[in-house]
Amino acid sequence: MSFLKNWTAKPTAAAPATQDARLLPESVPLQLAPILAALGQVLAEIEPAALDVDVARAKLADLCRDLAIEPVDPLELDPVAAGLDRGAIERLALLVLVLERRMIPESTLKRIFEGRARTAAREGLFDVARGTSLVTLDLLRGSPLRREELARRLVLGLGASVAGESLAEARAALERLDYGRLMAEAERARRAAGKG
Repeated sequence: MSFLKNWTAKPTAAAPATQDARLLPESVPLQLAPILAALGQVLAEIEPAALDVDVARAKLADLCRDLAIEPVDPLELDPVAAGLDRGAIERLALLVLVLERRMIPESTLKRIFEGRARTAAREGLFDVARGTSLVTLDLLRGSPLRREELARRLVLGLGASVAGESLAEARAALERLDYGRLMAEAERARRAAGKG
């Protein structure tokens, strides 16, 4: 069970104050447009029934092997995959398929995954899939804003940056797009209007 500690360890105070501990030491700027294009392609082609957590893990392992990186042991992914609901599994598989499309250059993917495959998988894929519960496949198909939200979460979750944006700008853009926050604000407004 020692691997669980590695997956849940919090950044320590030893990390430089100016560097987000989840980000790669070197800037790895990713263009959003190709990622958005891949999302659109996959969404247009895939049937939800074909989106499976075991297939996603196998494809992730294949991706690592293609990059000449030791894949994460599937047993180490079990605790991270535990409790994923159907929507999270669909988003996880979608994100892995986007990476499989190689819209992120292979050399860049190698920099993202090399020496940190567990972190990239957990934070860039599993955490993003789990943390966007309101963003369904139907919503992604119909809303460019939701696709942008998911693409931005993927980029930042992988420890990369959005090309042409500072980290603060990228986070502010994601905050503006955050569907969960928008829905919570709408609900608060409805409640406030009902009391008035």
